[in-house]
Amino acid sequence: MEHQPITAAGAFTIAAAFFFMAFPGIDLAVSRFAASTTGDFPLSREPVLRAVRDFNRVLPTIILPCILALLIVQAIAPRPGLPRPHKALFFLTFFALGPGLLIQLLKRLIGRARPNEIVDFGGSLPFTPAWQVSGACSRSCSFASGESATAIALVALALLLPAHWRRTAVIAFIPVIAVFSLNRIVFGAHFLSDVVLAWVLMLWLMAWLWAVFTRNGDRIDAAVRRLARRG
Repeated sequence: MEHQPITAAGAFTIAAAFFFMAFPGIDLAVSRFAASTTGDFPLSREPVLRAVRDFNRVLPTIILPCILALLIVQAIAPRPGLPRPHKALFFLTFFALGPGLLIQLLKRLIGRARPNEIVDFGGSLPFTPAWQVSGACSRSCSFASGESATAIALVALALLLPAHWRRTAVIAFIPVIAVFSLNRIVFGAHFLSDVVLAWVLMLWLMAWLWAVFTRNGDRIDAAVRRLARRG
């Protein structure tokens, strides 16, 4: 049972990767839907959508310090009603390895140009399919979407809640995740595959880390509290 979420997330990731590699035109078709006849992306100038983008970017600076504070409190003076240290440490580790490391490595390694930078939408750079290594972009590249990765991290946040609340929290987060992520497509900042593959990659990593941290929860909690006492 423990490996089922990991296997499912891995299967979705592989299936999505093959789908977008086999049908790269879907990315262009979806981006064209958001673009005007002149090739630009008019919704990128909408104040409400820009506010949504900005809030998504600020959200980690609110959540991460709160989770770190929770970890410190639970290490120094444990409270039964709060998540145990290994759960807080799981979230911080996931965020560091996923949105913080993996997504940034992919941006540098793949080098995919953003929709608003390619020739099809008035730019000067070539379109390349998902996963195809390209030298078109050297910094702040399109694949994969960092905003989508931080948005899907809300699912990891839901895992810190008591088990009977998690499903409700995830369901409540789904429209928020969708708005934060799809907003980047209508801005011309990301292709559909940048968003979807960021989601499934993060879910795969999340499922694997959750299994590791929950399996070793007692040992992690004890180690964290020993470090707190020594400090």
